Amino acid sequence: MRSGGRRRVLAILASLVAGFGAAAPSSAQDAAAGWRVECTSDGKVLECRAIQQMVNREDKQLVAQLTARIAPDTKAPSLTIQLPLGISLTEPVQLKVDNGAVERFPVQTCTNAGCIVTAPLKDPFLAALRTGTTLKIALQDTNKRAINHRRALLGFGLAFDKATK
Repeated sequence: MRSGGRRRVLAILASLVAGFGAAAPSSAQDAAAGWRVECTSDGKVLECRAIQQMVNREDKQLVAQLTARIAPDTKAPSLTIQLPLGISLTEPVQLKVDNGAVERFPVQTCTNAGCIVTAPLKDPFLAALRTGTTLKIALQDTNKRAINHRRALLGFGLAFDKATK
């Protein structure tokens, strides 16, 4: 990896470790605005999803993107998380809503855009996302250093309902 690319990955990981974006929004409106609905169509089928992105304010690089939708192939709800390159591929990504149970999911693949984790949204976990306040994401970098991140869930239920109806 080139020196510039390595520095950018380290900067993104440092922002995750430092809790960039983990602060509570300044108002409920800011938190709700974090979740939005995006739709695409092939002319026959309209596919929508609820999305929340976290972007590094300094270099405008995507740090994490959460996408909740009904998967067209399984017709089941799922949550896809796009994370930056430079994370451990051998350790599962851990998801936890508020003080609930920890769910562990492996990294499926990595591309030039980042690493992808897909979690099925089974009823108890989906219900927790709808009623919870914070989604906690825990992972490790390639040096096994912990990276803990929090995402506000306010507005998730409304955005997910709009995206899946």
